[in-house]
Amino acid sequence: MTPGTRLKKTRVGDDVMTYCGRCKAERTHIVAAMNSDTVPAEVICRTCNTKHRYRRGADDPKPAGASRARAAGGESATKRRAKPAAEPTPATGRPYTTAGSFAEGEWIEHRLYGVGLVKAVRAGKIDVSFEGTVRTLVHAG
Repeated sequence: MTPGTRLKKTRVGDDVMTYCGRCKAERTHIVAAMNSDTVPAEVICRTCNTKHRYRRGADDPKPAGASRARAAGGESATKRRAKPAAEPTPATGRPYTTAGSFAEGEWIEHRLYGVGLVKAVRAGKIDVSFEGTVRTLVHAG
């Protein structure tokens, strides 16, 4: 590119070439929505009038900062591996009652929620983790 040459930014309403899943071919599409300043989000095929997500061509460069790890869940592969393994849930715990007093790290058994681990103890309340959800329960402590 020579100095002074202007690059044309893609905007809504412009034509772009991309793969159409319905036509099963590379076709001209109209840009219907944008993700960022330069990447189309949705396009409409000029041949079959189908609206779908924009599919980047095989020879198009990837947008800066895009990676599979960020798109999948916002964590890198090393961070996913670094998470500690979940503690195995015992078959039973101490029966839960509102009159009982419980300590942090203790396993309890609730009649509706099942077996859970006491995560935090506050004045008159406990936070208990039951299979991925945390419930606040009342106790005498």
